[in-house]
Amino acid sequence: MKTFLRRLPWLLLASLVLAGCGGAPTRPDLARLYEQDTRNPAQPPVILIHGLMGSTLVERDTGKEYWPGGLGTLAFSDYRELARVRDVEQRGGGLVPGDLFYGVARTDYYEALIRTLEDVGRFRRAEPGEPVEGSDDRRRYYVLLYDWRRENIHAVRQLHELIEQVRRDYGDPDLPVDVLAHSNGGLIASYYLRYGPQDILDRNEFTPWDEGAHRIRRMVLLGTPNLGSVISLERLQKGVKIALRTVPVEVLATFATPFETLPHPDLKLILDREGKPVDLDIYDIATWRENRWGIFAPEVEARVVASAYGPETGALQFAALQATFARHLERARKLQLALGEPVPSHGVEVAVFGGDCTLTPARAVLEEKDGVRSLVVRPEDIRDGIEGVDYGRLLLQPGDGLVTRDSQLGRGRVPGQGAAYDSYPFAQSFFLCERHDQLSVNPYFQNNLLHFLLAR
Repeated sequence: MKTFLRRLPWLLLASLVLAGCGGAPTRPDLARLYEQDTRNPAQPPVILIHGLMGSTLVERDTGKEYWPGGLGTLAFSDYRELARVRDVEQRGGGLVPGDLFYGVARTDYYEALIRTLEDVGRFRRAEPGEPVEGSDDRRRYYVLLYDWRRENIHAVRQLHELIEQVRRDYGDPDLPVDVLAHSNGGLIASYYLRYGPQDILDRNEFTPWDEGAHRIRRMVLLGTPNLGSVISLERLQKGVKIALRTVPVEVLATFATPFETLPHPDLKLILDREGKPVDLDIYDIATWRENRWGIFAPEVEARVVASAYGPETGALQFAALQATFARHLERARKLQLALGEPVPSHGVEVAVFGGDCTLTPARAVLEEKDGVRSLVVRPEDIRDGIEGVDYGRLLLQPGDGLVTRDSQLGRGRVPGQGAAYDSYPFAQSFFLCERHDQLSVNPYFQNNLLHFLLAR
């Protein structure tokens, strides 16, 4: 009791200090901060590129929404309809992007960001093909909606076409744009800046493109896996959990993007139980087949065959899935190598924004038990660990829960292999305590974003 009384004056003082702090604003007043900047008549238009699963997918002919669907679909569907080999893709119409996936229930993904661009930045959402009418119509933003199941090169070409159309709408063939890219969208923007609309992934040499700086002024990469994410490796083995269900491996394997966000080939991230590097090529289809991982797991093969119209059809579908898996792996390897090449900025200002307060899987341990090998990316999943090995420190690094800080910065390449240590001359970087899917909502990110975009 005496100890408490002696501490009471200090507790009261601390309470008064905290009470004083409690009266301070908890959010920046963005409208007041950027009121003057919104009067700039020369502000370039902004193109927003969403991340993986960041747009709705609807049937072209009917408008029926297959992703994300209603709350019931989110809670109970395993989204087999999204596999490109399903019937919905073979009726002529297929699935196409509808609009941004703004949010669900009380979880916001892009709505707050859009409000900030519109209400604070005074940008108006425009559709390509609408000519600018007067000086008051120049503050525009566009949304690049792409089918996030397909290879990123398709979205890259969409971006090129969009920029060309925006130039025509503005009546300015030399107009540069600002690009705001979230997550996988950053890989699309990065590829475009380096290589433009050309597909260089079937080549042995990556010929750079010199036009990027003539089309982009500033580029924002938000939570972008510049060196990939080990969680993509986990997803291609187990599927991805959404709400109460899991999108199974055989569906996920038909998408190209989970492969294109695999860790960079130069990263030595597969370790044995002692923490020593293991020579294992995750981009080699033989690695997956021999270890019976992903689509080669017996239970996955059984599901694919069982869902077909008879054993022969099932065998053919499984063979087609294997071929798709192999192609995705090889193209993804080339993509990561291409994006790892150094790029001269030529005056383009590139900013990196992200999160670094959440311990995020960064490596994988190769375990073997009863003749079965598995890759484990989370310390709590280690079944046969060695006493004294700190698997938490071994496997986890600061990040946003999906992408490590090092990957967002393009750091961690093995010296002497591939390209240089840093593949980007970043103009600035800013990190905060936020998880991957909430980065765009954070008001402090929005504050720094507006400062970067609107500064003259």
